[in-house]
Amino acid sequence: MTPVTADQARFFEESFRALTGHPPFGWQRRLYSDYFARGEVPATIDIPTGLGKTAVIIIWLVALAWQAQSGGPRLPRRLVYVVDRRTVVDQATAVAEGLRRRLRTALGKAAVGADDDAVIARWQPADAAAASGIAAALLGLCLDCEDDASPLAISTLRGEFADNREWQADPARPTIIVGTVDMIGSRLLFSGYGVSRRMRPFHAGLIGQDTLIVHDEAHLSEPFGKLICELAARQFERQAPRPLIVTELSATQRKQDVTAAAPFALTDAEKAEAEVARRLRAVKRLRFKGSADSEDAALAKIVELALRYKDDRKRVLVYVRKPGDACEIAEKLARATADSRVALLTGTVRGYERDLLAETTLFKGFRSDPRRAPPNATEYLVATSAGEVGVDLDADHLVCDLTTLDSMIQRLGRVNRLGGGEAREAEIHVVEWPKPERKGEDDGKLDEAIAATKAALATLPLRDGAHDASPESLRALANRREAFAPTPRTVPLTDILLDNWSLTRVKDLPGRPMPERWLHGVEAGEPDLYVAWREEVNELAACLRDAGRTGTRILKQLYDKHPILARERLRGPLSEVKRQLERIAKRKPKDDESHEPIFAILLPVTDDPMVGPLSELLERDAALRNATILLPPMALGLDARGMLAGDARSDPERTQRYDVADDLTTRDRDERRRLRVLLTREPEAEGWSARGIGQAIEASSELVERLEAAAGLRAAARAICAHFELAEKALLVLAHDEQGEPVRALLLLGESRAAATAQDDPAAAARPQDLDEHLAWAERE
Repeated sequence: MTPVTADQARFFEESFRALTGHPPFGWQRRLYSDYFARGEVPATIDIPTGLGKTAVIIIWLVALAWQAQSGGPRLPRRLVYVVDRRTVVDQATAVAEGLRRRLRTALGKAAVGADDDAVIARWQPADAAAASGIAAALLGLCLDCEDDASPLAISTLRGEFADNREWQADPARPTIIVGTVDMIGSRLLFSGYGVSRRMRPFHAGLIGQDTLIVHDEAHLSEPFGKLICELAARQFERQAPRPLIVTELSATQRKQDVTAAAPFALTDAEKAEAEVARRLRAVKRLRFKGSADSEDAALAKIVELALRYKDDRKRVLVYVRKPGDACEIAEKLARATADSRVALLTGTVRGYERDLLAETTLFKGFRSDPRRAPPNATEYLVATSAGEVGVDLDADHLVCDLTTLDSMIQRLGRVNRLGGGEAREAEIHVVEWPKPERKGEDDGKLDEAIAATKAALATLPLRDGAHDASPESLRALANRREAFAPTPRTVPLTDILLDNWSLTRVKDLPGRPMPERWLHGVEAGEPDLYVAWREEVNELAACLRDAGRTGTRILKQLYDKHPILARERLRGPLSEVKRQLERIAKRKPKDDESHEPIFAILLPVTDDPMVGPLSELLERDAALRNATILLPPMALGLDARGMLAGDARSDPERTQRYDVADDLTTRDRDERRRLRVLLTREPEAEGWSARGIGQAIEASSELVERLEAAAGLRAAARAICAHFELAEKALLVLAHDEQGEPVRALLLLGESRAAATAQDDPAAAARPQDLDEHLAWAERE
């Protein structure tokens, strides 16, 4: 193996420091010199938690820049970072955005957030020069080299239509795409969620060629890992010119296949580095607290252990398996301390509240930072598996129930993450849950794995009555496969399936299944049911309940053009969600004097949308599997933390925002502005009136005059579009008068995508254009 040159090594050292503000670890230098600098990537990277695995993104970027300025890239131009946790997707996106911000700043271009960037604030002239060299090399790869062109495109795929399309605009531009298994995997299989049929080959081609897929926390989604490795192997066999490259990244690698290459792992010399050794030997003292007699007793024990630290100004993590238990523990801790000192993170919290949580001072205080100060009072973060894997958390102490070994290793990695010698000793209390009565074969396997986990943890070295649970000690348990959670069954991938998925112009092709089973395996567990709240539900129910196929068509167009975003939804096991919704269906709001039932809209996975009384929709068992139910805000059903609660009531001291579909005033990194407007023409009125759905809109006197003077619905819609500088996505007529003229319509607006190669580009629309439409589009352009 030819060693890298001194110039290559110096380039990496200077570039890494410029982009991160600190020198690389030894393993990061070796990964660069032995692999990425040569255009190679190891199949598996097995590095303990807390040692900067996300730096793989930086190593790829630096190596690509070196190759770009010295003979052409041998590494893929696109890096797709996949992890099956929304919180980690957002963290990885923040890392990527920091890299781009520093590159743009080095080029002298405006960069959002540069004034608050701690790395840029510490730059020396050599750092700025190194970053400028990387940026210039990456710009040299781009086809679009305009003055304000970015050297790096970044896109986040973690929810329906959350894509900013940067990765599509210039296929030659170096790109970082961060996404979930569903969003990336569905695109690879020509079935992109939220992607039109004509654009699916485009997405599959860009993600499936000239791309490095970094599959983070690979043990979470083994079926997806098997899928992408098989796709890469097929491309290699067929000698594709720029084939897919896959590397699996995890701190919890399962036992390797004897035929597979050895994973990239720490050497003894790298473990001996001062900072690495400090983190590997971080003091974590684990104690078993025995098995409780009942679930109530187990919950009480966990709360009691957590409250031991309430006066110590510590950050305490509490992990349990069930969302309901997490919610109950959080409520008890809040009553014993203060609501502002307790946060809840579960997969059943609605996306909107989960995003708000990530921005709170309490949650940010749990992030690993050697310079952080203790809190003014003890703070608690109660979480399920949604807060276990890959999330940058660093608590002082941990209280949890006992679960499988892979989850326990991840939990232990969120406490005393950076180490701190004897001065910082993390205490870990493990409470065993009473053994439940289980019936299924898979449930029995889970019980066996949990029992094996206790046996494995009991082998850890003892000191002063506590087990040493440092990362170094835990590495000895890596091969205890019997203690890991059961692996989902997988489905074979065949050429016939790939051919069927690739025939995207055929709308309903027999033998073309949805890709979920190839992404997640054959799940033996219960399907989910999703819930969201939309203000237009009552309006649609009143207008469309007897509209037949016309109503179905309107609903399909509405939720195609204005889909339910991840921030709007909460999810849970079908039986539990259904039980809560049945409680909602039986009660009525205090201010509702009518005898009307609560109406809802059901969006099945494969069937047509349905509108009707909530109680009747809940009887359609087959259609409820993994479906979404839309409720009107007046139905309530959300508690203060964003979880589904059938007995939730209006609280005058708290304003719970139910309809969070749109936001006209802010623009985040993932989503474009959206707006729903209800247009109404009353018989006695001169023209049209408008009101926002889900949010208030400001209508100037000029707009009011234009609406009143509008000769028809189309003219009124154009006036709204011009006023808000948004493009019309759909104009749905809900009601007509006796003469057949429209008197009520829902107008869907969105931000124009004219600057990018968007799937909704009007010029590529596969339908005839009205003259008014054409003139409106031309005027906007």
